[in-house]
Amino acid sequence: MAGFLRRPLLWFLLYLSLFAGLFFLAPRLSLLRTFQLLWQDALFLLRGEEVSSRSPVVVVAIDEPSFREIGLRWPWPRSLHARLVSALKKAGARAVAFDVLFVEPSNDPAEDQLFARTLNETGNVVMGMALSTVERQGFLETLPVWPLESLAQAAASLGVVNFFPDEDGVIRHAYQEVGDLPSLAAAALMVAGETKALERCPNEFLIDFKGPAGGAPVVSYYQALSPEKYLPPGFFKDRIVLVGLASEAAVEVNRGAVDAFPTPYFRLDRKLVFGVKIHAESALTLLEGCPLKAWPSAGPQNLFLFAALSLVSLYLRRAPWRLSAWMLFVTGGLFLASAMLFIKGQRIYTPLPGLCAFLLSSVGAGIYSFASTAREKAFLRKAFSLYVPAELVEEVVKRPELLRLGGERREITILFSDIRGFTTLSENLDPEVLSQLLNTYFNRMTAEIFAEKGTLDKFIGDAIMALFGAPIPFEDHAERACRAALRMTRALAEIASSWKEAGIPSLKIGIGINTGVAVVGNLGSEKRFDYTAIGDAVNLASRLEGLCKLYQVSIICSEYTFYKAKDAFPWRELDYVRVKGKKKPIKIYELRKEEDILVDKLYGEGLKFYREGRFEEALGYFEKVLTLKPEDGPSLLMRKRCLSLMENPPQEWTGVWEIKTK
Repeated sequence: MAGFLRRPLLWFLLYLSLFAGLFFLAPRLSLLRTFQLLWQDALFLLRGEEVSSRSPVVVVAIDEPSFREIGLRWPWPRSLHARLVSALKKAGARAVAFDVLFVEPSNDPAEDQLFARTLNETGNVVMGMALSTVERQGFLETLPVWPLESLAQAAASLGVVNFFPDEDGVIRHAYQEVGDLPSLAAAALMVAGETKALERCPNEFLIDFKGPAGGAPVVSYYQALSPEKYLPPGFFKDRIVLVGLASEAAVEVNRGAVDAFPTPYFRLDRKLVFGVKIHAESALTLLEGCPLKAWPSAGPQNLFLFAALSLVSLYLRRAPWRLSAWMLFVTGGLFLASAMLFIKGQRIYTPLPGLCAFLLSSVGAGIYSFASTAREKAFLRKAFSLYVPAELVEEVVKRPELLRLGGERREITILFSDIRGFTTLSENLDPEVLSQLLNTYFNRMTAEIFAEKGTLDKFIGDAIMALFGAPIPFEDHAERACRAALRMTRALAEIASSWKEAGIPSLKIGIGINTGVAVVGNLGSEKRFDYTAIGDAVNLASRLEGLCKLYQVSIICSEYTFYKAKDAFPWRELDYVRVKGKKKPIKIYELRKEEDILVDKLYGEGLKFYREGRFEEALGYFEKVLTLKPEDGPSLLMRKRCLSLMENPPQEWTGVWEIKTK
């Protein structure tokens, strides 16, 4: 073994292997990630504040001076906000965005009517909406919080006001879109006609903070009500205005500020920044084309750079003082270069992963020089134990980045299932019996979902939400969801016999399946979060599950799922509908256990005449289906519909049926 270690080439390869291992393992250390974020914040502090003489974005603050001048308690009447919108429009503002949630109706309906009318007339106002996380029966659920319907319809756009901080709670990134909805800043730019600026930026971008007093100027709400009295002429002309709660540009932590968050400057002054100011900084960043770029700290270029630096350390291994000086020189030079790249080139480069590998491998090189004798070998073990403790091995193999709060856009398939008539059933059963029934049901359904590599998202009462294609992606997620649904219906039939012996009537379930792009990841708060999916695709899956009761079928899929899995299963096209909350109509399909050629053909012919508005001919085909299969739910529904439409013919018929309920 000693002879082996004396061979220079083998030692050289061993040293490079040590460096490469440290280089790729270092970014996985949670402690190192924390130091990276600290250095990233330090770059903003080193650059200092950047004050613009004419910022295209301005903040209108609902602050203490405004409360004194206006003399009203919060919430202010909607007519006052209508005055503000009109004043800003008259002053030439290109867009106005409210970082305020107008969720509840006013005590006086006239206030809401006036505000909505003003929004409609100005045509350049963005209403804020939020994604709210609520705890239900031991799990967290993310739900959209919409503005008052009349205001939402009158607004030019809606924008998500939520922020998604990094794992240390600091806001550094923003999004153009959250799910299928624009952020407040992006919506304001779209209304202002700055679509080209948005195209230059990625969906997730680094906010180019200008400092606590830099960036967008802040004026008080009362000043914006009468700009000709309090502000310079043309102050709002061609500007994008964001309105929100803010007593000042930053507030003390111990004051318990509402809607305020830590930014990169937080570590210096321990002050939070109001959300409306952060939205303004995000809008400015988008207008500037998102100049901040993050350079990968563990890419090939860094690998070669630090490998070369580490080879110099190997050369200096027999001169401890020179090796130490070299390590200090490289460390200082890298941090100086990182600061200059940010200040001059707007590039965020954190050398810590490579530097960690460099330092540790350099230390290893120094330790290697003492390995020729028994005394030096003992020193080697002691020195190595000082720099790389045994428990560090366990930390390296962990992957703390999976616990970060936030999500990513990904195409998945979402499955919702619900027990029909469960509320009535639960009222007639003993709680213990009901609990046992649900446990049996959930255990079996979960097993069928897992059999198709689905992810159990949550239980919602007696309902189940499952994801296919997340967190582990696979191409056939739509087919897997469909197979899981069929397995669930078969499993329910198998366990129904045991329930019947206990005096429990047979149960039916409805399953809705949709395929689409959703935001998936750990969503929630810093202390409590859940791996889930949000977005319009999820909402549509839930709506389809509700349609099962209307059409009296077990499984309904969207056209998006049908196109992905149409060759693997028997299908029946049911209808062309517009579900509640959706503008675009979609085709819906019944996923069938087995094909019924004659029934499907007759139903298809009836559906064709129905869409053409030839209701009498359609009725004939649906009745033929009922002759063969009297309990066919879709045909019963379509017969009833045809009779109603024949009695009250529609003036305009597109073949789309509006679903009024969820």
